[in-house]
Amino acid sequence: MHIFTTPMRFLLLFILSAFIASAQKYTEPDEMKTFNITVNYDDYTVKTQMLRDGEKVKTDNELAYLWYKSNKIIETKGGYDGRLLHGYYKTFYLNNQLKEQGEIKYGLKNKEWKYWYSNGMLKEVINWKNGRKNGTYILYNEFGKMMAKGNFKNDLLNGEFSTYDPLGNISDKKKYRNGTEVPPKIKKQRKKRSKKNKETKPEKESKKKKDETNTQPKDESQKSTGEKKKIGQKIKGWFKKKEKKDKPKEEPQPKTTTS
Repeated sequence: MHIFTTPMRFLLLFILSAFIASAQKYTEPDEMKTFNITVNYDDYTVKTQMLRDGEKVKTDNELAYLWYKSNKIIETKGGYDGRLLHGYYKTFYLNNQLKEQGEIKYGLKNKEWKYWYSNGMLKEVINWKNGRKNGTYILYNEFGKMMAKGNFKNDLLNGEFSTYDPLGNISDKKKYRNGTEVPPKIKKQRKKRSKKNKETKPEKESKKKKDETNTQPKDESQKSTGEKKKIGQKIKGWFKKKEKKDKPKEEPQPKTTTS
């Protein structure tokens, strides 16, 4: 005689498997790496996680570490003296609106962090990588209009950084390389040649030809006139010599005496 029917067996197997799965997921509090904490301040509340044990982490003097001690969350550059925050990080205004939200890895800000105004409008977006700004940065005003946008690399501005007016138009744009502003390239303007100076090669060649043709006749005419003068002088000289040769000598006339 069977005590359990087939449907009952399936039901018992399902309950048993669910119980085993839940038992595997459950972790004793003492074995957990982090646990949740809440810290209340006068104007906001922090909800975050911190390391359970006093795990020692090698610090960097250039980085800021978030840690917990005496019901306070403290941020110190180059070191810590308490339990490092590790896990999610959220803060809230007194009206329960989100103030900031991000992730912390062994005391250092990591991945995308968002910040809000008390009216719920997004204020700022910063990307982090192991405590340094890396990636896109955006700033908004209280009305949700973007005021600035840029990019960080190893905590330094890198690439284009633009600022906007209240209407959303770009009011200024600068370029950075490893935190240093890169001056804009000045385009060299070519000097415009005047029409008088601006001559093409064919025009220059034609001008030369004209000048040559104008100078040639003058030189030839000067030579020809000089030669003509010389020839004329020679001819005159010949005629003068002939006249001297052909002219008969006059016979001396006898002198007459009177008594």
